[in-house]
Amino acid sequence: MEQARVWFFQSNPKLYDIDAALTALDRIWWRVPQYTGEVHVGDVAVLWRSGKDAGIVGLGRVVADPQLRPMEPAEKSFVLAEEESADNATRVLLRVQAVPFVSKERVRAVAEFQQHQLLVAPRGTVFPVEKDDWRALSDLLPAPPGLVPAEKSALPTAFAWPQRAKGVLPMPGGYNGYLLSLKRVCLVVAEERPTPAELAAILETVLKVKPVAARLRESFLRKVGVVVVHDGICRLGPWTESWLASDDDRVVIALLHARCQFVGELLAAAREPLTNEQLLAVANDRYGMGWDTQTQVVNRRGWLQSAGMLADTGDGKVRATDAGHALLTELSLHDPAARLPIEAVVEPLRSEPPIEVSPPVSDTVDAISDAIKSSATDSSHPDRFERAVRDAFAFLGFQAEWLGGSGKTDVLLDATLGRTDSYRVVVDCKTSASGTVGDQQVDWVTLGDHKNKHDADHIALVAPNPSGRRLLDRAKQHKVSIISADQLAGICRQHAKTPLGVDDYRSLFAHGGSLDTEAVDERAGEVGRLIILAAAMCEAIRERSTVFGRLSARDLLLILADQSVAEGTTEDELQAVLDTLASPLLGVLHGSKGEGYRVTTTALVAQRRVEAVAQQLSIDPTR
Repeated sequence: MEQARVWFFQSNPKLYDIDAALTALDRIWWRVPQYTGEVHVGDVAVLWRSGKDAGIVGLGRVVADPQLRPMEPAEKSFVLAEEESADNATRVLLRVQAVPFVSKERVRAVAEFQQHQLLVAPRGTVFPVEKDDWRALSDLLPAPPGLVPAEKSALPTAFAWPQRAKGVLPMPGGYNGYLLSLKRVCLVVAEERPTPAELAAILETVLKVKPVAARLRESFLRKVGVVVVHDGICRLGPWTESWLASDDDRVVIALLHARCQFVGELLAAAREPLTNEQLLAVANDRYGMGWDTQTQVVNRRGWLQSAGMLADTGDGKVRATDAGHALLTELSLHDPAARLPIEAVVEPLRSEPPIEVSPPVSDTVDAISDAIKSSATDSSHPDRFERAVRDAFAFLGFQAEWLGGSGKTDVLLDATLGRTDSYRVVVDCKTSASGTVGDQQVDWVTLGDHKNKHDADHIALVAPNPSGRRLLDRAKQHKVSIISADQLAGICRQHAKTPLGVDDYRSLFAHGGSLDTEAVDERAGEVGRLIILAAAMCEAIRERSTVFGRLSARDLLLILADQSVAEGTTEDELQAVLDTLASPLLGVLHGSKGEGYRVTTTALVAQRRVEAVAQQLSIDPTR
């Protein structure tokens, strides 16, 4: 049996009367807004009261894993602020007992705790305690409550919606192979017990992905609880072991649903056959997911279909299987109309007005998206659609030319990347008053002729809802990338949020058939993650350097460890971001790897500096 982990659980006396609760209760459902997926049955809880008289007031033992759970009625009499009693919150059940008070000063006197996050930066509720540190602290305390039979459900129980991950990553093997790939990974973890860094390196080989993608998947497997880390070593999570022992695929899907948004909810939407585009609309319109492309729908579909919960109907749609319907009866689904938990937020003092995001990019992409969608069904004026498609690809960074006319392609794209890396795409645009384009409306031979005439590398067909098995098969045969009007509009919306280069968009045309945006979405996600990570790093340096002085990449790795923005990051990656921000061109930070970093200016000045660089880059040198 694995040794239990130890956690500080902090209680704010202004929000909850923990002292009174410990005299009256032997069980408390405690909110776990941090480290939610890492707290497990059997772990030890050190109960900490914050405030002027901070210190240890109790001990506990985890007897039920974190789950979406209201506070028990007996506990509510000790609540002093509404946010503590929110029903829609993730809580863990603790068996608790009061202990003789151990002051903050006595804990700080223990050498291992002088720089512990709870003592120097106590923002949060849950804080990890390392094994060696617990040995030193336990000398000041009685024994924690003993182990008791755990309260465990047959399937993993869902976290509160805000604490579930928005992003789901795929596994190799196609729609029917995700779980086979996962089992191969689990076998490696069970046999080799790697560190997180070693597991990421192993995933490069096992999954045949690039280093960044391997790190993100290693982080994803930990985030959803497939893998857990104890004392720096990766092990299989308890639900993963249950899945492998029982060969019951319901377990792994319920685990994904418990930790990720819109998994069971997608399955419920597919009670009636729906296309990926229709499922995307459900995700955005009903659940507010805000996705621009179908990739996250496709990724979830892969997990569900691999587990036999979804089936392809053969006409571009999926539906829930009998097994999927049965699983839905055991899942707790999110109700978007339900009241979300109220979280106490401490707003930092601002020394400058908030930065306003200028609207032109948003206005431009909205106009492009509207033009694509409205003109795609205007079959009386096909040139409208052709110009809209040209404008969309120009927005993405291509040199886009509308040609039209007999014997020519409709739109010609050039990606100018130097003598050996440039590429050209011929784009055929099809309108349809019915809103659907099938195989019979496409002249495949002519498309090939256009490719040869323009000495192009790739062919793309853009149309409203191109559908039918025969069309997709023929497209793959002729190496024509099929792009729906909605997909092109979605790519433009994504580009407005996270601009990529035309080199990144090459993958859209690399394979014929149904459009595969996985590589583009992964790249956009990576760029977006780095942007958010850089902002979090600057904020951490701005807040902490006044107390601790200059901060290094190692310092930031520890400070950001429990934040989702730091998932999958490494000290080397943080150092690379620091080097970029401290470069003479940007000058947002000042310092070096050896001495650490501090901020040099306000966020507003930094934004203006970046905008000035961008303006110079956009100037046509030939003018």
